[in-house]
Amino acid sequence: MKPLISRLKPYYNSKEFIAAVLPTIGNIESFEMEFAEKFECKSGIMFPYGRSGLYSLFKIWQLSNDEIICPAYTCVVVAHAIVLSGNIPVFVDCEEGSFNMSYAGIRNVITEKTRAIVVTHLFGYPMDVGMINKIVEEAEEKYGNKIYIIQDVAHAFGAKWNGEMVTKYGDASIFGLNISKIINSIFGGMVITNDDVIYKKLIEYRNNNFPKQNVSRSLKRFIYLVSVYIAFNKFIYTLVNWLENKGFLDRFVKYYDESVIDFPCDWNYYPVEIEARVGLVQLRKYDEIIQKRTSKSIKYAEYFKNDDRIKLVPLSEGATCSHFVGLVSDRDKWIAEYRERGIQLGTIIDYSVPYMSAYEKYRRGEYPVSRFYSEHIINFPNWPE
Repeated sequence: MKPLISRLKPYYNSKEFIAAVLPTIGNIESFEMEFAEKFECKSGIMFPYGRSGLYSLFKIWQLSNDEIICPAYTCVVVAHAIVLSGNIPVFVDCEEGSFNMSYAGIRNVITEKTRAIVVTHLFGYPMDVGMINKIVEEAEEKYGNKIYIIQDVAHAFGAKWNGEMVTKYGDASIFGLNISKIINSIFGGMVITNDDVIYKKLIEYRNNNFPKQNVSRSLKRFIYLVSVYIAFNKFIYTLVNWLENKGFLDRFVKYYDESVIDFPCDWNYYPVEIEARVGLVQLRKYDEIIQKRTSKSIKYAEYFKNDDRIKLVPLSEGATCSHFVGLVSDRDKWIAEYRERGIQLGTIIDYSVPYMSAYEKYRRGEYPVSRFYSEHIINFPNWPE
């Protein structure tokens, strides 16, 4: 089999493995502090997954049977966190020419029942956080309710709008830290905030509701770290990709079932030191990683600028390139063509959440832009080398 360049790959070297085996403690608190400082917030709280942090925010704000606005085109785990916390997702279609929510669409769905909005900056493209604040302030004045703003920056670590990090806006920001993200802690997630009350409530909620399972979880995370390093070797990855295509790895790589709203079985366990140690190494590589991803994305944009077969959303100022994405009419043909060249193209995100069978009852009308994107998106490997 021909060697295959994978669609994603974590940026690991010996430092991650040395950190993984060092028997030191206190790293979770250090990771939280350094992470919050890096992305210009006062406080950070680590979770086993980003979705666990989002769920916990809804709980500390005592939201129940409330409407929470989120994109139709986003990772389905956002909607899962809304529903599993006992709330109602209200989906908004994408803005034409953008992968993010329509501002007019947000205004159209806000009601007296709206209590929060998840602002996803998809693929690293920042939304106008000033505009979001204005929309929310107008709604709060009209309806007399507090509407919480959560920046979903799982794809947008360090993204800026008008020169300021989007994480400085709103009530809290959530990050995913699995191996597909810009930086990772093997698994894991982070919430950062500038609000002392939110921080104290979130720490208390996590500490009281997320039991510790240090030994077994640490061992599993170490085994996963080693396995990932081996699996993403381009010679071995060819076999891994074949196994994935045959469905033999679904247990490890498939994170959703269109008919089910659920979380992984370990979603509410306390994070472990090995994750924080690896996360600290990755965090200190952040600037290098972003520079390499951005440089590769700029080269892609230049390469495809005169190719009528693919439509690109221009890289905006302040974007951080979690993915380099394009829209094509014949996705399967592109994937097959590049596979022959030894390059794997991805299809993240190849669904629109309200069209999933589990979410049909929450659908309000149609989401044509989101649906079109889900059927035509491809992404190219832009991980650093």
